[in-house]
Amino acid sequence: MSTLVSIEPLPEKIQSPTPSSALNTPSLKLDPQFFTGNPLERSLDVLQKFDGSAAPGASTEVSLIVVSGRSICVRNSENDATNPNIDQDLQALLLGVNDPQLDLNSEFISFIWQRDQVPGEAAEHGHASGSSSVRVSESCPEADYLAGQRLPLYLLGRDQEQRWTFAVDISSCRQGFLSFLKTSCGLDVKMGDLRMLMPTLSREACAIAGQAVALAQWHDAHQYCPRCGGPTVPVETGLRRRCTLDVAHKLYPRTDPVVIMLVESPDGNRALLGRSKKFTSGMYTCLSGFIDQCESVEEAVRREVREEARVQVDQVHILGTQPWPIGRYGTCELMLGCFAKAKSYEIMVNTDEMEDVQWYDRSELLAAVQLYEQNKEETMQSLQQRSMESLGFWIPPPVAVAHHLIRQWVLHGEPFFPSGNTLPKL
Repeated sequence: MSTLVSIEPLPEKIQSPTPSSALNTPSLKLDPQFFTGNPLERSLDVLQKFDGSAAPGASTEVSLIVVSGRSICVRNSENDATNPNIDQDLQALLLGVNDPQLDLNSEFISFIWQRDQVPGEAAEHGHASGSSSVRVSESCPEADYLAGQRLPLYLLGRDQEQRWTFAVDISSCRQGFLSFLKTSCGLDVKMGDLRMLMPTLSREACAIAGQAVALAQWHDAHQYCPRCGGPTVPVETGLRRRCTLDVAHKLYPRTDPVVIMLVESPDGNRALLGRSKKFTSGMYTCLSGFIDQCESVEEAVRREVREEARVQVDQVHILGTQPWPIGRYGTCELMLGCFAKAKSYEIMVNTDEMEDVQWYDRSELLAAVQLYEQNKEETMQSLQQRSMESLGFWIPPPVAVAHHLIRQWVLHGEPFFPSGNTLPKL
């Protein structure tokens, strides 16, 4: 089902709005995005050095990042978690590499959750920027929790203190383990959805959390072999899974590529934004979609825009990327941020996929960007409400690559694809 929307081109001599002096002049590439900047050493040659013991010169401790589904363990904050100026810490647990609660020498490495654990003194140095850690020792008072439960560990990398860092997945005993951390360890912590916590975490902590969540969710979604249906188990410190019925069947963590594009109008003065029926009320953002098999980025951009809005696209330019470990259906996505040049104005909304698609003037989008940049003390909810009242819509916050595509286009101040200056096609 489609809805036809017509629009006349803007006059060619219209003046583009002058970018506010409060905003920086952009380069034609995206700034570093959330979930990038991971401080852990994670190259394969480094990860293969892990042998389950404390090597000479290496740290005698390991660090555990607690995850459950899309949730991550953080220290509680007394303030509103939606305030982008409030820094929140990841809560890392430190254990000796030879601690009896750690099984690091089996093919299926794990943390053995027992009742005889209490915290020692807080570590002098955090796990990474924006994170905290606490040491766990062997002696502990009575606690009524399941002893000896094996919780899977997935190797993430090596931190700046030369500690091996793991994700520990507590999905099978989330409430009990969280109570253990609060009651027996005396920690003021909570499990929070990573999407909601993003504005409160440092970029480095967000990257570590994103990696931990992505890897844990991949393991959870691949409990059975897609080739024969047999059960699978994690191997090689959680870097892959293997079928128990046929060892030749191996599974590797995957990332799904997604194109996300700001489509510029033929005259270069408007941008095409849309909203899905699943979006929060009032939000308009760049069109996006998964890349099909054997399809280039440029082809995917043209296909998705045509499918969702029936707008024809010519030129495509890739500006930058953002990993997105909190994607649809528990997948880890790689957002490929693009600018695209429309060849037509007429919109025919595909209502099976989209609720609405519209052209927005540069001045409208400049005002939407300025609301975020000039009112950083306000919560996201407050900013979005103000945008609805003044503009009738709001754009995604700065944690999303869509925001930066819109911002770069607005601050460019003129058509990105100048007439007669065609970018080369691959």
